Amino acid sequence: MRLGVEHIDQGADHLLFLLMLLLPAPLIARAGRWRRGDDGRHSALRVVHVVTAFAVGHSTTLALAALGVVHAPSRVVESLIAVSILVSAIHAIRPLVPRGEPLIAAGFGLAHGLAFATLLSGLGLHAGALVSSLLGFNLGIELTQLLVVALMMPSLYLLSRSPVYGVVRIAIASLALALAGNWLLERTTLIDHDPLAAISDALIQHPFVVVAAFALLAAASASLPSPPLKTGANLG
Repeated sequence: MRLGVEHIDQGADHLLFLLMLLLPAPLIARAGRWRRGDDGRHSALRVVHVVTAFAVGHSTTLALAALGVVHAPSRVVESLIAVSILVSAIHAIRPLVPRGEPLIAAGFGLAHGLAFATLLSGLGLHAGALVSSLLGFNLGIELTQLLVVALMMPSLYLLSRSPVYGVVRIAIASLALALAGNWLLERTTLIDHDPLAAISDALIQHPFVVVAAFALLAAASASLPSPPLKTGANLG
């Protein structure tokens, strides 16, 4: 379980994928654009659907790969993870599929589960310890993901009530596009070195600074007038 927590805590790509899925959670897709959602219950349900779909996706391939049922080259898996961030970031900017976050989470969660299994298989566990270790590792992953959701969603929800959320959301998604694009180029050996590695390393090394920055931004935006709900405020 500790290893599962550490793997997510140190995995910039896994956390970035989850964040990209959370960005549009307080919003509703209408006419090819993101609009302000109607209430907090709607946002909470979307978060539950996303987190559950991601858990089902990565748990499935994690179990199958750990038991030796499926296998994929690590370079292919890592490249797919970069693609998952690219797709989810584009979706955070413009909805690719209305209410499609659970589909994206479950589909690409399969690739993330294969990456989790690679780390678990490196422990050389014997058959007797495999099942219990698999459960503990997956539990560590889920607990860390839930912590990320608990820390980030209040700020994202408050920001979504303000007129600045469109700018914030697009800026964050654009950064994710840049980071994931470089990861994909590096993992497919098209470049030898990721020029943005320092940025992703800094984000992972200072997670609570990131959380605090979102919280401060959300608090500052609370004094701004909310966009009108009935007219479907254009959030980009």
